[in-house]
Amino acid sequence: MIDREYSCEAAFNQGGPFWHLYTDGEQMEIIFTQPADFAFGITLLGICLAAFPHCRILTFSLMSNHIHLIIAGPLPDVIALFNLFKDRLKMYLAKRGRYCRMDRFKADTFQIPTLKALRNEIIYVNRNGYLVHPDCTPFSYMWSAGAFFFNPAAKMLPAVPFSELTVRERRAMCHCREVSLPAGYKVLPNGCLASGPLLLSTSFCAIQEAENYFRNAHQYFRALSRDHEAQAEVARRLGDRIFLTDDELFGAVCALCARDFGSPKPGLLTAGQKIEVARKMHYDYNASNKQIQRILKLSPQVIATVFPLPSSTKTA
Repeated sequence: MIDREYSCEAAFNQGGPFWHLYTDGEQMEIIFTQPADFAFGITLLGICLAAFPHCRILTFSLMSNHIHLIIAGPLPDVIALFNLFKDRLKMYLAKRGRYCRMDRFKADTFQIPTLKALRNEIIYVNRNGYLVHPDCTPFSYMWSAGAFFFNPAAKMLPAVPFSELTVRERRAMCHCREVSLPAGYKVLPNGCLASGPLLLSTSFCAIQEAENYFRNAHQYFRALSRDHEAQAEVARRLGDRIFLTDDELFGAVCALCARDFGSPKPGLLTAGQKIEVARKMHYDYNASNKQIQRILKLSPQVIATVFPLPSSTKTA
């Protein structure tokens, strides 16, 4: 186990610099409205990556109004890759009569300083779709590379080389007349419901490299499912409101109650203890007022007194 950790550290030291590139969904309207939009977004990532050979995408997640990339490479290339993605996405939307405020679609970058931080950032991105969509797990959200991590079955999907598609199929998939993609790029011919071919994330993302920054699949899955504190740290830096589902938050609260008050049942706490737990939920776990209300069974009036909403959102 110690030797494996040394190997991970050595790989990290040789593989960087690493960046978490992300956009702010709070500032942006809905970009991806249907499966065809998401499918093109993935294809476009592959197209843009091919234009910057010094960059490697370890994982990504496309959300309806923002994106996350964990990417390695020189920062000027990383920014240029995003700008190309943004410009091509703007053209795609305009051709469909949709004129989004793409000036608000801006990238922030965070340089990932350590192996531990890289693991946390990868996990955070791979959980993103799961948090928003209750019908998804981190291994089933279609618009992320997270489904392919430590998943041999997903890597065995029946794909065909992009070059074997017809000219019409290639043009329809890339939304341009001429496109040349690397020989290793593969697609699922009917990979996205009725939207046509879907570019496989495994053909352009460095997923095996990303897996090698974890000691094994057990470490990855434990961090994915249980390391709430690490996810809280990333969420606070990004300013994300929610990073735990109700079920995950309830488990974290039960553990907190057992540790601090000797009982794993939040319902048995005194009123004062519930307020103390509510404060930790709010500040340590970014819990919303409604989550605190549901889990601690506190009245909305009590919660609003402790955590008053900004005046602009009180009527929401």
